[in-house]
Amino acid sequence: MADLVTLAEAKLYLRVDHSDDDTLIALLIGAASDAVGDVATDWNGEGDVPDRLKLAVLARVAVSYDNRASVEAATGELAMLTPLRTLEV
Repeated sequence: MADLVTLAEAKLYLRVDHSDDDTLIALLIGAASDAVGDVATDWNGEGDVPDRLKLAVLARVAVSYDNRASVEAATGELAMLTPLRTLEV
């Protein structure tokens, strides 16, 4: 899925006024956009991105950006990786 917010929008929301973390923020935007898209399956990706989807991405980016040091391994990956898993029956 394409990014649902721009780097500039995310930096404004995060109150970041430097470019030191641009690469990290872009990574967080991509991951958050994918995660939000996995849930918001009724939006077809056409036209303007609905505000509620933008806000969901921005909120997810903010949590990930602000809590980088306190994330424990294996506690947050499942929600991001489950859509990419194939179950064999």
